[in-house]
Amino acid sequence: MSLGKVAARGAGTVMAGQLARVVLQVASVAILTRLIDPTDYGLFTAGMLLVGFGEVFRDFGLSTAAIQAKELTNAQRDTLFWMNVALGAAFSVAMAVLAPLAAWWFGAPELTNLARLLGLVFLLNGAVAQYRASLNRTLRFNALVLSDLGANLVGVVVAVSMAATGWSYWSLVGQSLAGGAALLLLTGVQAGWVPGPPRRATGVRAMVRYGAALVASQLVSYLNNNFDNMVIGTRMGLEPLGLYSRAYQLLMRTVNQFRVPTTTVALPVLSRLEGRDRNDAFVLAGQKALGYAIVPMIAVAGATAVPIVAIFTGPKFQAIATPFAILAIASAFQTVAYVGYWVYLARGLTKHLLTYSLIGLAGRALGILIGSNWGIVGVAIGFAVSEALLWPISIWWLSRYTPMPVRSLYAGAFRVLGVAAVAGVAGYFAVSAGVGLPSIVQLVIGVVVVAAGYLAAALIPAFRRDYQEIFALARLALPSRSGRGD
Repeated sequence: MSLGKVAARGAGTVMAGQLARVVLQVASVAILTRLIDPTDYGLFTAGMLLVGFGEVFRDFGLSTAAIQAKELTNAQRDTLFWMNVALGAAFSVAMAVLAPLAAWWFGAPELTNLARLLGLVFLLNGAVAQYRASLNRTLRFNALVLSDLGANLVGVVVAVSMAATGWSYWSLVGQSLAGGAALLLLTGVQAGWVPGPPRRATGVRAMVRYGAALVASQLVSYLNNNFDNMVIGTRMGLEPLGLYSRAYQLLMRTVNQFRVPTTTVALPVLSRLEGRDRNDAFVLAGQKALGYAIVPMIAVAGATAVPIVAIFTGPKFQAIATPFAILAIASAFQTVAYVGYWVYLARGLTKHLLTYSLIGLAGRALGILIGSNWGIVGVAIGFAVSEALLWPISIWWLSRYTPMPVRSLYAGAFRVLGVAAVAGVAGYFAVSAGVGLPSIVQLVIGVVVVAAGYLAAALIPAFRRDYQEIFALARLALPSRSGRGD
């Protein structure tokens, strides 16, 4: 089967799996926000800030290095597995030691035991890293999707069961641990190999160097993704952090469920493509696929923020509607720039990725710090403004180090963002005109108006050509009738 068809079918499989995960995630949010208070969510979010920081170093970029490598022997795979496990165990111990310091920083004594138990996530994720890399490397996207979906289902069932019986924030800890254990079991079975003992002189040094360069950029990326939570938790307290984190999870993490896994398909394919024309074509098609598959959902979310929050979070979290809508704007800009991340990884440009990540961090931090003077709404505005300013810089910066179809990427992004802005604003005013109607009716009105805006854009030739290309990609993603690849 051609790489193009493999990529299209892989993307179709991943997106279908992510759709199921999003449905599961939104359903869990709708249930758990009615059972758990904002302050308890804030406490758990503070603990996860520590976990996320440690996860950057725990993997040490070794799973990405394994996927990107042209060749990978069994001895190398086994050695990388035990390196990941050792790093995971070390960070579990470090989390237990540092938990009291985190509790002091946030002024929450309960965080000590919560953080120590969450530290076990490091060990579970260390053990699963190379199993996932193995499935990803061999383009076994069905196995990856099934494992992820099954693990998420286990975690949600555990969390809801515990929350319903009064375990408050401990139910969220249970979700993380149960989901991690289930993912290890399911992925290990799907991968179908048992790690042998680690060996010396297996040739993993180059992968460690690749991973070390990637770790630095991943650390900066972690700060980019969590600086807003850090500022809110430090300056405003756990309750505002709990409120903001629910808006972030409902919007940004839902979008990331679709956006981030596309790297699962793009990285192994781009790593194997030869020739600038083929690379450029893949990157441009990837931007359009992301833009026209994900950004319309973001436009709907921004336009219908009030009814979405009313339906999916309940009365305790009504204050998050405005930051939710603003975060939708930030997410749209992130999406059109996301293909650059694929290129950095596939072409081994991790040092340059680190440099740009530092530039992005400085811009986002400045916007968030300024915005924090006006509460969580101000933080969301600062975040969105910084993303709007950074996305064109990100494409230009990458083009300095590797050939990129810069003008075509800019033009494609402007079309994606333009139609989303027009359709989203129209949807917002339509929803506002329906104030007083049931929330579900307002949501339907917003969806219909945004969809009508996208359909109207087809009257413009440039958009019509984009739609035709997306439909062609969608057809590639479908299984052939003969059951064989082309």
